[in-house]
Amino acid sequence: MSTRYVERSLLEFQREFSTEEACARHLREIRWPNGFKCPRCGDEKAWFIRTRKILDCKGCRAKVSLTAGTIFHRTRTPLVKWYWLIYHMAMDKVGVSISEMQRILAIRDYKTAWLMAHKVRKAMADRDAQYGLAGLIELDDSFFGPKGSKRGRGSERKSTVLCAVSLYRDRYGRERPGFAHMQVVDTASAKAIEGFLDRLGCGVTTPDGRQLLEAIRSDGWKSYGKVAAEKAVTHYKVVLRDPKAAGKLLPWVHRVISNAKAVIRGAHRGVSEKHLQSYLSEVCYRFNRRFWERELFDRLVQACASTETITYAKLTNPDRTIMN
Repeated sequence: MSTRYVERSLLEFQREFSTEEACARHLREIRWPNGFKCPRCGDEKAWFIRTRKILDCKGCRAKVSLTAGTIFHRTRTPLVKWYWLIYHMAMDKVGVSISEMQRILAIRDYKTAWLMAHKVRKAMADRDAQYGLAGLIELDDSFFGPKGSKRGRGSERKSTVLCAVSLYRDRYGRERPGFAHMQVVDTASAKAIEGFLDRLGCGVTTPDGRQLLEAIRSDGWKSYGKVAAEKAVTHYKVVLRDPKAAGKLLPWVHRVISNAKAVIRGAHRGVSEKHLQSYLSEVCYRFNRRFWERELFDRLVQACASTETITYAKLTNPDRTIMN
């Protein structure tokens, strides 16, 4: 039996997850959808020690942590507060203000709330890293940074971000967006673009020799042409005589980029370059699951239960680098 994602409205969520016990029970069901099985002896029966969030195997008395191997590992914050934060991060399309969530959830220290949100974003990024792009890909670069600084390529105060959206045709022949990915890079060079696509699995070929990446659509920037030639795929150049027309000629990447900028400038009032990638991953995660909006909470808890945690020290490490 695989994990079953449940559709919930806000009122249904509030009723179902109002206690610590309810959240712990849900997390146990997410982690062991087929029922608990002791990793040491295989016994399927265990007592749950609520105060320590530990399952005590009835067969061999092994202690199995409910939160080990998840973003909740060693947390001192109640699961009910985690769940409410996860719900809002999953469902609020414009992002959530961490200072506001700190107030609503009565979390004493802002740093704690900030770290919790970044752990959730790590789960989002790790989950999306499992999915690649294929077929026709709309590709563009954009720039995130302070207002008033130089616009476009060559800006020294802005961060360069690559955005790719896979496209497909629906049963009516209309072009639709599939998955989207965004990546902070040093420059929009051919090397950086090729590395970005390779990380998305676009350099992979099928057993019959067919390449997953079939074509690139871009604004004709020379670096995109070089990458298309290197990978021997078709390059559709969209000529942007008027920069304001970019949203019509390359609609899907510009929609994702616009969403990201709206979230960053709105709920977060701007973010640092060091953590920009995390916020981009959050925007892409919600975009990639736009057809399952009411299931998003369960899906995000699953992601949080399937990835290792990250510490405050690692998050603030000055050695964290931008991808090349």
